[in-house]
Amino acid sequence: MRSTLEPTWGRLLVIFGLSSLLAAEDKPSAPKKPPKVALAHPLALPVGKATKVVVRGWELEQVNEVRVSQPDVQLKLLVKSKAAVPNKQDAKQVGDTQLELELTVAAEPVSGELTLVLVTPETESTSFSLLLGASEPRIDEVEGNDGFRQAQSIQVPQVVDGALHADQNVDVFVFELAAPQTVVIETIARQRGSALDSLLTLYDDQTNILEISDDQRGTTDSYIERQLPAGRYFLSLQDAHDRGGPAHPYRLVVRGAAIAR
Repeated sequence: MRSTLEPTWGRLLVIFGLSSLLAAEDKPSAPKKPPKVALAHPLALPVGKATKVVVRGWELEQVNEVRVSQPDVQLKLLVKSKAAVPNKQDAKQVGDTQLELELTVAAEPVSGELTLVLVTPETESTSFSLLLGASEPRIDEVEGNDGFRQAQSIQVPQVVDGALHADQNVDVFVFELAAPQTVVIETIARQRGSALDSLLTLYDDQTNILEISDDQRGTTDSYIERQLPAGRYFLSLQDAHDRGGPAHPYRLVVRGAAIAR
């Protein structure tokens, strides 16, 4: 005859199951990873109009709020989704999730930065910033500018916000100087999180190369400073590895100053 104190296999299984359940309840859940931003496209916001901004990064699916540093900014969170990783690129560098935002900045600021923080129910990202306006006249890069014949006209000074939209894409610009000037040309890209490894090439009117700039000032962004006589010049911007896509936005800045005599 079995003793009433001797546990049966069924009782042992029940006891073990209850013990496991209690242990699981006592074990703290792993903390949620905070959202992390790789880059935003475009890198800069014009003032006075609505702009769609795509923020790429990691752990962005749970974001339900975006905090901004200025009270007069209208913001809408449009879409949260997985982000396609461009060909031959690494999701660890360019992000695998994205948010689409609509931001409208009042017309008062001339230039500066707008700081944003992405918030989830449990945690938040570190702050990141978008350039705001420009101290020089600003235009958008217009596609179709892939060669000398299709070069997009710019002035000096000029700020151009654009992107290399695909692998092997080259953006070409043309400008004219009515008098000799010292011209400064720079890209703002990697220093703002862009995957672009910029390569700038300056040409004369006959498309002879005057100067090439790759990595400058401790980044993979480019910088050219050169005295130029009056005339017509071409400028090409491409990725040093012929890559492009949604992770390759840039700001191109062109400034000039009269040469002292």
